[in-house]
Amino acid sequence: MKHRGEILRAAVIQSGLTAKEITEKTKISHTRLYRMYKDPYVSFDDLIILGKALRYNFANDFPELVSEAGSNTEADENINYKEKYYELLEEYLKVLREKMEIYEIKKQK
Repeated sequence: MKHRGEILRAAVIQSGLTAKEITEKTKISHTRLYRMYKDPYVSFDDLIILGKALRYNFANDFPELVSEAGSNTEADENINYKEKYYELLEEYLKVLREKMEIYEIKKQK
């Protein structure tokens, strides 16, 4: 079995991106990224996310990636839904904070 973490590390080096750039694009912490390098069983979901940021297709290294994800477009759609969910959640929290501020101001009067 191929060591997924080692292949990930090679892809990162090949990309020329810094760890900071990768973590900003993927929202994966530095610590988690470095732990993945040592993990022979990095999840395919993580490889898909990192592959997008690195512009690297891990399906070339792991043909089972395509079959497990269903298809790259299906995996991309799932990632897009997650991103949309997080954006909506952030907007909701912003509105909630604004309402709490208004409530506190009214409460003080």
